[in-house]
Amino acid sequence: MSEPGYDLAVVGGGLAGLVGALRAAELGARVALFETGAEHKYAANSRFTGGVFHVAFQDILAPPEVLEEAILAATGGFADPALARALAQDAGRAVAWLAEQGADYGVGGPLPFMGHMLKPFSLREPGFARHWPERGADRLLAELERRLLARGGRFFRATRARRLNMVSGRCRGLEVEHADGSRRAVEASAVLLADGGFQGDRERVRQHLSPRPESLCTRGAGTGVGDGLAMAEAVGAKTLHLDRFYGHVQCAEALTDERFWPYPILDIVASAAIVVDARGQRFTDEGLGGVALANAIAALEDPLSAFVIMDEPLWNRAGKEFLLPPNPYIERLGVAVHRAPSLALLAEGLGMPAATLSKTVDDYNAALVTSRGACLRPPRSGQGSTLARAPAMITTQPFMAIRLCAGITYTMGGIAIDAHGRVLDRHEAAIPGLFAAGSTTAGLEGGPNSGYVGGLAKALVFGLRAAERAVEESARRG
Repeated sequence: MSEPGYDLAVVGGGLAGLVGALRAAELGARVALFETGAEHKYAANSRFTGGVFHVAFQDILAPPEVLEEAILAATGGFADPALARALAQDAGRAVAWLAEQGADYGVGGPLPFMGHMLKPFSLREPGFARHWPERGADRLLAELERRLLARGGRFFRATRARRLNMVSGRCRGLEVEHADGSRRAVEASAVLLADGGFQGDRERVRQHLSPRPESLCTRGAGTGVGDGLAMAEAVGAKTLHLDRFYGHVQCAEALTDERFWPYPILDIVASAAIVVDARGQRFTDEGLGGVALANAIAALEDPLSAFVIMDEPLWNRAGKEFLLPPNPYIERLGVAVHRAPSLALLAEGLGMPAATLSKTVDDYNAALVTSRGACLRPPRSGQGSTLARAPAMITTQPFMAIRLCAGITYTMGGIAIDAHGRVLDRHEAAIPGLFAAGSTTAGLEGGPNSGYVGGLAKALVFGLRAAERAVEESARRG
């Protein structure tokens, strides 16, 4: 049984998919969008997000050259220059286009990158169940869907994409599966893969990110299982950099208690302090910030063995910064915050060698006094990101510790694309008729520094660019 033909078939109803579908429909294309979720408000990272549109923690309306430089700096030069340039050049027009489609922006906080946050603002109350319903991102997805339908687009829920249909090397549609198990072929001049990363596929996570995926806190929807990635791989697409994810440092209790995720986070606290493993030893550079820390924690043999070590002055300073700060919220609700009058007693309470923890802290403090943090192993850099802080001495009792957990939101690697969202094959040639956008794609984020440039901006810009190129190519073919 075949579905009538479309100009563009879109896989995934998150921001990238809805933007791509609506822009194509706006340009006159016949569009169908296929979303696995069955509910009216199906789970999606784009629905649960805080709604801040930024580029590498810069004001999204900053000059393109400023944004491009920020992307390369945040990733340590890892980002593909062509993708970085495309994101930087189109960020301004993309947020303006989205405003025309119903996005309501406001200044969501005191930092410059918070100038375009969706209203009504999210992240004003702790606890997952309360932070997203009827807030900016939730309302935006509903409005984008409404406008897509008003332009004649089709939206299919409870429909999972299973296979791409290739004809003479060109993607000409896909096969989808409905909730009842029935399948049908969908003819389309082009397909846009926008179904998110693979954070919901534990085996892929185990293979690329963490030996114990069950010990990672799912900060978002967790619905991305890599269907688009798998389908693209099956037709010869190139995949890249699957070893990093975007996430934050959480308290370990966030793994089982939704009051502690997606916020508050412990990024700022951990970046100013020391993070140690079960042996009382540092294992990563805290100065790279929370995203890099979360990746390093996830990669441990036991991701729940990490602790942040600090003192009371640091907790009372860094612990009270940013949106929904952890101090005093987490302790009031039962998170174990360990205190002791000496490092030896703190180590004893944590079950780690006292001598090792004491030496770790002593070496760290001595390196700060002599400005030789780079000589530590691993090195200790300064403030490496917006949500990081300069290192602080740990000298004042009581000494403190909190068990940590890596919170994963979306994976950073995936399908290789060019600046127009065209999927590249293993020889880096564009696969005709196949596009991808959002967190199913690679090339902008990740690398040794776990560089993060902004998931919403990436989804918006490349959803827009992919749709425009797909419609343009369809028009050229007549």
